[in-house]
Amino acid sequence: MRGNDKTQVEIDLKKIFLTPPNSRRERISLLIMMLITFLIFFGPICFSEISPVKAILLACMPAVSLSWGWMVLLRSLFRKSEFCK
Repeated sequence: MRGNDKTQVEIDLKKIFLTPPNSRRERISLLIMMLITFLIFFGPICFSEISPVKAILLACMPAVSLSWGWMVLLRSLFRKSEFCK
């Protein structure tokens, strides 16, 4: 056998996307990523004439989606064995 044999595995996409963060490391990284992206998106909006509630909601939508996407990417890279079919 060669040293470069590759095996293909099927990843359960439903499980990797819908499983809530269950470890302390995942929760902390998700919270930090949400906070950073919220601040990035809220900064320009807060100086506009939009109401504060609408500005917060507008900044929350991309913050939540980007941070959850980052979590899924990290899971697929480092915890692939837990999410195989």
